[in-house]
Amino acid sequence: MSTFVITLKEKKPAKELLLKLREAQTPILNCDLVEPLDNRTDNEDSNLDISKEVFAKQSNFNDIKLLNPALARKDRQRTLATWLIPFGFIAGLSFSQMTDLKTFANMGFPNPLEKLLGGLVGMISGALGSFFSAGGTNQETLDDLRVIRKKSEEGYWLLILELPIEIEPPWEILKETDTLKIINIRKQ
Repeated sequence: MSTFVITLKEKKPAKELLLKLREAQTPILNCDLVEPLDNRTDNEDSNLDISKEVFAKQSNFNDIKLLNPALARKDRQRTLATWLIPFGFIAGLSFSQMTDLKTFANMGFPNPLEKLLGGLVGMISGALGSFFSAGGTNQETLDDLRVIRKKSEEGYWLLILELPIEIEPPWEILKETDTLKIINIRKQ
């Protein structure tokens, strides 16, 4: 999917833009309206009617995984842990069974627990692997996120549109709207 972050001065043009996109039957997979980090403009737009069929979600900047690398990293860690911890247990158990080492028996543990302790060491290795391998974000994405955060701190609203990868956004409609900047972030 392709993700476009559109910066707008106010909430009202975001609603109008989304209505135009829906009228043009643009296939939108997900849509988020993100309020500014410096939310001084909220009072002037608080009486604006935003119905559920217009916006799927109105969110805070720090609650969106796309804009907050720490949330995305935690999600990747959880996903990796669900696979690596059980795999580590099985691998540790198998290694203890195949090698018949007496590592833990030599340390004073009972001999029947040798294989189980090998599995537990494998589980710990899987947990550590999920923690360290879920690490980073590429520099290009971090630069885009820095620009987006700065716009949000300046009081601009962000409209995040996720479109299917093969669909090009309707640039004519986007040019008609009072958009400040459109940033394309490709998800992998």
